[in-house]
Amino acid sequence: MMEPEARRGERTTYRKPYPAYIDQIPLSLGFKVPNFTLFNREDPHASSVEHIGKFSVECIAIENNPMLKLRFFGNSLSGQAFTWIQPEVTISDLVALKQGEDEPAQDFITRFRKLKMKCRIPMKERHFIQIAQAALKISLRKRFDGMMFGDLAELADKASKYEELLREEQQKRNSSKGTYYKSSFSSIHLVEVE
Repeated sequence: MMEPEARRGERTTYRKPYPAYIDQIPLSLGFKVPNFTLFNREDPHASSVEHIGKFSVECIAIENNPMLKLRFFGNSLSGQAFTWIQPEVTISDLVALKQGEDEPAQDFITRFRKLKMKCRIPMKERHFIQIAQAALKISLRKRFDGMMFGDLAELADKASKYEELLREEQQKRNSSKGTYYKSSFSSIHLVEVE
């Protein structure tokens, strides 16, 4: 099993898509950040090329300084389009991801899959499956230890079915215990037999 080094609980932090020195470029006195037209990639009629053109026109106040354009470009994006400038996901980010105690396996694997899609590190699918498998709750890890899965969908399916069995088993245990009440009207009598 592949075990990349990662600190537990480590989260992906936002890193700006440009060098830090760009934030140090001074703005002219009285400079106001333009009110950019937002682009979110959800409108099927919107064009990214058109958006970049509008952005350039709106940047006239920046005096065509390409470094400042880079600095403010993120202000013109929202929703799905903002993912253009989000940092890349690393293997450490994937390894740090863990299934929550009350999180269904299907939901966890969907969350893992979404993060995996942002990982640009070339790796065989079986390694991604092993990382996801190692991030499952202990009861699922015990059950699937040493098992190989063809893809994440198969892992999600088997883990979901096993979780359902565990829930049924827990319900049976809880219902077989029953509820017993002590009656305040009952009494115990001692009878001697000769």
